[in-house]
Amino acid sequence: MGASERYLSRPWLKHYQEGVPASVEVPLKSVTRMFDEATERAPNAPRWCSTAVPSLPRVARSDRPPRLRARRARREKGRPRRAVPRQQPQFIIAYFAALKCGAAVTPISPVYTSHEVRYQLEDSGARAVICQDILYEKVAKAGVVTDLLVVTNVGEYLPAFKRLFSRKIQTPSQAHQLQDLLKRYPPRPPDIALDPKTDIAALPTPRHHRNPKGVMLSHYNLVAALVGAQAAFTAFEPGKEVILAFLPFFHIYGQAVIMLNGLCQGNLLVLLTSPDTEAILTAMERYQAQCFTACRRCTST
Repeated sequence: MGASERYLSRPWLKHYQEGVPASVEVPLKSVTRMFDEATERAPNAPRWCSTAVPSLPRVARSDRPPRLRARRARREKGRPRRAVPRQQPQFIIAYFAALKCGAAVTPISPVYTSHEVRYQLEDSGARAVICQDILYEKVAKAGVVTDLLVVTNVGEYLPAFKRLFSRKIQTPSQAHQLQDLLKRYPPRPPDIALDPKTDIAALPTPRHHRNPKGVMLSHYNLVAALVGAQAAFTAFEPGKEVILAFLPFFHIYGQAVIMLNGLCQGNLLVLLTSPDTEAILTAMERYQAQCFTACRRCTST
């Protein structure tokens, strides 16, 4: 049997668990439409919480992306925005705000050097940057001029006591503060028609010895990944699962399978802000999590 014939015989199907379908139908919808549908099914259900913020599950609201989107709705559609906060609620807010205003997102790893940041900003043609203030120095050193800068602080969603120990970094006067935008603009932005075949994410390949290459994904690509993941996890009940979000959202698996799949099914994401094993085990027990996904290197340390 030749390579083509072997591929067409789909030999991988014999490794599927019982109940996993051989194929799935991918709806022609945008990622934001799937997220909105999950929100409409359970408008008062918590969407995410953080291990650093025990009370956050009761206050995390799905109207925050539209609030930020209202400020950015007049920006040109389809141009990359950059979202680099660490595993924090701000990443989710910024990500969906960009998608809802028709922009494309190119997440950048917070461990990148200023040279790597400059390369990705220039290569993607990014016109706006959203980052934590502790990462702004890398953005400044990159020397790339953008039309919009939004800055957030790690302490914004911490309890009052922990906020006392969070450090604020000086940022330029033209930078917009994320919390100011959320308070200033109501969650009623103009309705923008989104084409499911439009590219919305420029995901860089892992860095090795050369500069990363951007892989363009459309709404349809990501929705296909969501539907495939939902079919693979046959034991999951939408809206009833608790998922420990450990892998970073700037990575394709963390972004598509954990963040998008979890939110678009209406499940609760527990954002892990520390790789500490004790913190992970404590979160599993405290939140009664049903799913924890990690790479082999993470589980061996």
